[in-house]
Amino acid sequence: MKNKINLSLKNTCLLLLAAIVLTTSCSKEFLEEPKATDGITSDVVFSDRAIVESYITGILRNFRSQYTTVDTGGLYALFFARTVKGNDIIQAASWYQFDYDNDNREPNYRRTIFNWDYNYENINLANVLIKGVQESGLDETSKKEFIAVGKTLRAFHYFQLALEFAPNYNNDRSISRLPIYTEPATGDSEGNPTSPLSDVYNLILEDLKSAIIDLPDTRLGKSYINKAVANGILANVLLVTQDDWELASTAAKAAYGGNAATAVISTNWGTGFNNQEDDEWIWGMYQDNVESNFYYAAPHVMTDHLTLSYQATYVNKFFVETFSDTDVRKLFFDIYNSTTPYREFITTKFAFTFDADLPIMRKSEMVLIDAEAQYYINQTNAKNLLFALQQERDPNAVMSTNTGPALLDEILLERRKELYGEIGVEWFDAKRYSKAIIRDATHRIVKNVPADSELFFLKIPQKEIDANPNIDSSINN
Repeated sequence: MKNKINLSLKNTCLLLLAAIVLTTSCSKEFLEEPKATDGITSDVVFSDRAIVESYITGILRNFRSQYTTVDTGGLYALFFARTVKGNDIIQAASWYQFDYDNDNREPNYRRTIFNWDYNYENINLANVLIKGVQESGLDETSKKEFIAVGKTLRAFHYFQLALEFAPNYNNDRSISRLPIYTEPATGDSEGNPTSPLSDVYNLILEDLKSAIIDLPDTRLGKSYINKAVANGILANVLLVTQDDWELASTAAKAAYGGNAATAVISTNWGTGFNNQEDDEWIWGMYQDNVESNFYYAAPHVMTDHLTLSYQATYVNKFFVETFSDTDVRKLFFDIYNSTTPYREFITTKFAFTFDADLPIMRKSEMVLIDAEAQYYINQTNAKNLLFALQQERDPNAVMSTNTGPALLDEILLERRKELYGEIGVEWFDAKRYSKAIIRDATHRIVKNVPADSELFFLKIPQKEIDANPNIDSSINN
């Protein structure tokens, strides 16, 4: 049974406080008995802990929102667009088909516009939160906690922007493609110039390291941010920067709890991967039959072929062959008996329902990050961590005998096997390690992406270039 959190306050007066230029006052009685309103003033929002928590709930609700189309929803849409860009997953001619074709990066395309607007909207909401709490009369403990939540959200979304709109960080840290904003925007605000990618990552790291100090371990539910979540984000960021493997290992351990053998135990395999109450989940997008985005929620709505949904996603047979028959993750079936090669296998990993929770971060991912970090520190530790996951998923697993690059390749393959369909891990790893994505002939569209290709990042939206006089119009050339 899910622990349901009442999110109704968000729907009444809290989601669109993007700039706190709202003028209609709102009393505590209003919040106890919701009525239609144009908004509430910042001094009301940030005067009460419960109202601030509801404001944060509004930001987090954006993670699974419905925007313009099925493939431009919330955070899940970013993740699934990355998922279909690789070789392991095959997308039919349905939603996300342009992402699957690696042909959705032009400045007026909906993927480009959505990914930019969505992340900057949430960054602005995080800046409003930070400033509002700083200037509030809340107690110091609450101030520290909520500012830390705001910094974590800001860092998380700048990280998504850096992944989406810039080349590999380690190839050119001076490239300048993203404006940095640390203050709330207003209707009169002028856009900032772009900053070097190194400055963007410095802000991300500063925000996360600061937030981890002040965040508590407790939270309202698994869709909210706590110390473990911030550590998990930090661990992922350090996978990209690749300049502090000790801290990457420390952050990952802090996120999964330090005991790999118990951290990887999960009840979600074979049961639909749709319940964030599983102890192995660190962070998820909560849904119930009221708080649902219905037919938007990838990966479940795309991959489930046994329920009325889009039934649009297939699995490459060569990826299927990397799983042993005793691996609990081998949930692949030929239900169509099709002669079309790409339609041979579907997966039952995800079961679609209106109340399906969506994964953002799991302990098993953190164990594998720890294993990757230990690969650069102590390869014996790396093998032990890898085996902790492998033997939990497959009772016949054998400890790896690989060393050197072969061991790293095994860890990266295990990431794909553990996280397929969830967060675009194949694309993420190829980009940060300057690897090509090579598609085999099984695919509906065979389009290879060379290492460090411009196809690994999106162009800056034309509407942003037109609206911001501080962005050079030649930025996409």
